[in-house]
Amino acid sequence: MSLTYVEKTKKKFPELSKGLKKVADELLTEPLSFAIHPAKKVGAIIGVSETMVIRFCHEIGYAGYSDLQRELRSIFLDLEKTESKQQIGETALVQSFARHMSGDIHRIQDNLDQMDEETLEKAIQKILTSEKILVAGYYHSFAFAHWLSFNLNYILGNASLYRPETDTGLLNLPAEKSCIVIFSFYRYAVDTIALAKEAKEKGIPIITITDSRVSPVAEFADIVIPLKVNYQKAFVAKGPVTLSFINALLMEIIERGESQGSLQPTYKYFVKDEKN
Repeated sequence: MSLTYVEKTKKKFPELSKGLKKVADELLTEPLSFAIHPAKKVGAIIGVSETMVIRFCHEIGYAGYSDLQRELRSIFLDLEKTESKQQIGETALVQSFARHMSGDIHRIQDNLDQMDEETLEKAIQKILTSEKILVAGYYHSFAFAHWLSFNLNYILGNASLYRPETDTGLLNLPAEKSCIVIFSFYRYAVDTIALAKEAKEKGIPIITITDSRVSPVAEFADIVIPLKVNYQKAFVAKGPVTLSFINALLMEIIERGESQGSLQPTYKYFVKDEKN
């Protein structure tokens, strides 16, 4: 599914002013707000004027706000109709689970539609060419950091999970041979931002997986991968979306690592053993 509003916004994003980028980021992360609210309300949510919201619509190629809203309503009304369908013979509980899991599928597809190939390529190459990889995430993001670091270390043998209570000196890494992957989602942990700032000052390349192109940690990152996770009707949406992205990233690293011969010998042994 190709979403016109996503393509138009991504194409114009680098040229937009800081204020217009705030509107663009809100559209990409929470398009439902634009579908159900007037421009004035959307502006209040973002913290910009109604005029700026309308100006943004013109900047990315729409005749006006109503033009953009019409497109979004057609998309999300169709989505709601799809999610509300019930299968004959299923119990209410199974139907409820099916609705929630189908919602996760739609949200993952929604993110897939706005992935930037150049950014993904840079992230993959930086991970594959780094001799040391540090992965960090605080609070709810710690689970994502743990999953990525554990599997990266199993695959490549050079990844560590950053633990702030014991790893104070881990940022003393050779900048040209290392990278740090930071997970940062709203509400942004202050310690995560401080970690990114310190890494930036030391010249360590930073990859951030976050929920906004203008999140606090993005200011310090060299590679920003924004995931759309702030869905109004599903506050736990970041789990399936983020883990799905991490798994896709890991699979790509495995495939390239196999062709380059850079995988850990133990990884190859266990894969072979499982096939036998």
